[in-house]
Amino acid sequence: MNQQINLYLPEFNVKKDPLTVQLMLQIFGCVVAIMFLVSLYDTFSRWQLNGELADLGETLIEETRKTDELDEVLALRSQNTELTDRLEQAELRLVSSRQILDFFSETALGNIDGFSEYFKDLSRASIDGLSITEFSFSNGGRTVRIAGEVVDSAMVPRYVDNIERGRSPLRNQRFSPSITRADIQIQYLNFVLSNTSE
Repeated sequence: MNQQINLYLPEFNVKKDPLTVQLMLQIFGCVVAIMFLVSLYDTFSRWQLNGELADLGETLIEETRKTDELDEVLALRSQNTELTDRLEQAELRLVSSRQILDFFSETALGNIDGFSEYFKDLSRASIDGLSITEFSFSNGGRTVRIAGEVVDSAMVPRYVDNIERGRSPLRNQRFSPSITRADIQIQYLNFVLSNTSE
């Protein structure tokens, strides 16, 4: 009996080693190239950091020099007793002013700004043919009464409009006018503006 053996079957093929010399050389070359690139990057980074370190060293030297100069100036100023005394007096005045300001802010004193803006607004609102004969501010400026004479009764609302265009707290007041004539033969009318009901 004749039996044939097929030598081309995979079982009879010689197994090849996956790690050949050529593959190992290629892997080794890649590893060397990667190590060279990492080393090159590291060298470049060190060179760059050394440059930055040198710049920072120069900046530190310059800032140290400036600090020394300021220390010298401060030492000279601290030796000047007149300047030190003036500084202490200014600090005491500041503390005193703050205490007064705190007192006024906690105390209800009414109008602590004064009435100069009221007078300016009354003056700015003036109209030819209208004169003020009396004015009074009470309750810290919250109660206002203005009396005067006018040629025409239509001038009183215009005068109130002019007051409302002012800068003082008078512009926020709501006045109730009262216009009267004392005698028919007198050319002027008497008016009273008040923000309270009388």
